[in-house]
Amino acid sequence: MKRFLPALFILVGWLIFGGVASAQTLAANGWPPQTQLFTDAHFLAQAIPFVIALAIVLGILQARAAIRGGGDAILGEKVRRHDVSTVTAHWSNAIGMILCMLTGAVVLRWVDYKPELRLLYLFHYVGAALIIYGVFNHLARHTVSGGTGLIPKSFGVIRDVIGELLEYAGLFGPEGAVFGIPWPKAIRQPIARYTRAILDYRESRTHKYLATEQLLSYPVWGILIAIVVVTGLIKVMRYVYVVPGSLLATATVIHDLTTIAVVIMLVIHLLPLLLVPANWPLLLSMFKTTVSRRYVENRHPAWYKALLAKPRQVETAPSESSEQQPAQVKA
Repeated sequence: MKRFLPALFILVGWLIFGGVASAQTLAANGWPPQTQLFTDAHFLAQAIPFVIALAIVLGILQARAAIRGGGDAILGEKVRRHDVSTVTAHWSNAIGMILCMLTGAVVLRWVDYKPELRLLYLFHYVGAALIIYGVFNHLARHTVSGGTGLIPKSFGVIRDVIGELLEYAGLFGPEGAVFGIPWPKAIRQPIARYTRAILDYRESRTHKYLATEQLLSYPVWGILIAIVVVTGLIKVMRYVYVVPGSLLATATVIHDLTTIAVVIMLVIHLLPLLLVPANWPLLLSMFKTTVSRRYVENRHPAWYKALLAKPRQVETAPSESSEQQPAQVKA
């Protein structure tokens, strides 16, 4: 029950917020529909609490389904890395970000293009709603399920990040190098040897999520998206509440500057996925939810052992003799 309390608190809080917003609007005999843009923004402001409520309710239901067996699992020659709800929330957030960045670039005149203004803002508001849904759905699911795989557990993640970056640079084995092109062995092997000796870096420790995902991706995305969402809410709430001009101006500047940081972060986020062939299955898993069992065994051995250690998931694997299973656990 304790897992549900934060999600329920957020849900009730936002429903109360929606009611107060509507009451204030009615008490003032409604906001005058000065323009169509004003009407659209006012509608978005009133719809936000219900978008958040929908995200939280679905997140709770999806987390319950994952707890009952819809999470990570060995499925024959495939391994489920993400469930459908995770993929949906990810792409809701990603598509929303892309829509907001493109429309924001036009609004701020970073792009020399002049579309119909109401349509431009409409796409921006749709993108904002998708981001809000993705964020609160993600928070609700992980609050209920207790999923913390992307949160660093120790300072050892710093060591693993250095090792993975050396792999990308082609200085620590050929498998994880950019375009699969390593440096010559005369250069690569001494660096690998000293890396193991000084940092105690071992590829066999790789779990479901890479160290770079845990330290350089997820926390940074969390901070940037939180800033974008909070400042965006302040900007849109002016169509329901009276927002001080100084607060609105500050939120607008922070919102715009953070958007630039998001664009830079998006490039950094995509580079290791697109340039490193060893990471391509991880990218594809965000479309089809699974990766091959052989890939997990070779590139994520610690995660593979954890999957085999779960009796229920071992049962979903292909039928194997009792003599073969111990050998796999040692892989």
